[in-house]
Parts: sequence; structure tokens; C-alpha cells
Amino acid sequence: MACRENFSIESEIALNDQINLELAASHTYLSMAAHFNQDGVALSGFYKFFMHSSEEERNHAKKLIEYQNKRGGQVILTDIKFKGPEAEITPLNALETSLEMEKSVHRSLLALHVIASDSQDHQFTDFIEGEFLKEQVESEKLLSDMITKLKLCGDGLGIFIFDKHLNETMT
Repeated sequence: MACRENFSIESEIALNDQINLELAASHTYLSMAAHFNQDGVALSGFYKFFMHSSEEERNHAKKLIEYQNKRGGQVILTDIKFKGPEAEITPLNALETSLEMEKSVHRSLLALHVIASDSQDHQFTDFIEGEFLKEQVESEKLLSDMITKLKLCGDGLGIFIFDKHLNETMT
């Protein structure tokens, strides 16, 4: 790769891991969106939220793929494993699963940053900081707030009202 300059093999491997983690998150969110859009569930706010989340994670993967190619690395995609709730999907456990998944993505980005820093790849560390880290913190805060509010709402009518509000904010 003619454009490869100061881009370590460790960075390339870790970047591929991050790409695949983002795609797995997108897949999980897409699965949750499909669940909430079923006629027996009919929570359109949760559907829109998780569909938006899926698209966002896929866009993160695209940015990382483009970056890998710009730096002269090779993109290697792996099988996607579902990381959704193991029990019946409810609004609360879907949000809790999402928060844990976002924390995992955040930890992975921080590890990627360390690899880039150890390689003295300042451009890569700047890319990670500028494109991803702030957004991760904001996503975790949003999900944490949503979990707290949903717990305050309770089941039944509370979920209906929460979903209605979510539906209005996602348009």
C-alpha cells in the first residue's frame, strides 16, 4: 500500500476489531428496531430510536473503513454475533443492553487510542478523539437518562407515554 505511513500493524488489527464491533452494534440495534416494530409490540418511538441507533453505528463503521483505506490498511470483516438481550426483549432491557454495548464500544475506542498513542500516530489519535470519543460519552449519558426515566414511568401506560414522547422526539 503506497499511502501507508506511520500506521502500525497493531493499529490496523485494532481498527478492524473496532469496525467489526461497530457493525455488530448496528446489527443488534437493527434487531431491536425490528422487534419494537412488530404488530404485537407496536412501540414506534423505540423502533425509530433503535433504527436511528443502527444507522449511526453503521456510519461509524463506514468512517472507520474509509480511514483504514486512507492509511493503507486492509479492511477485514468478520461474522456478526448478536449481542441483544438474552431474555424477552422489553424496552428497559433493550436500553440496558444498549448502554452496556455502548460502554463496550467506548472501552474499545479507548484501547484503540492507546495503541495509536503508543505508536506515536498522532493523526490516528486525533481522528479517534475528534470523531468518536465525545459522541460515546453523550450516547452513554442519553441511554442512562432514558433508563432512569423509563424506570420512573413503570410498565403499561408508563411505557406507552414514554414511547409516545420518544416517537415525537425522533421525528
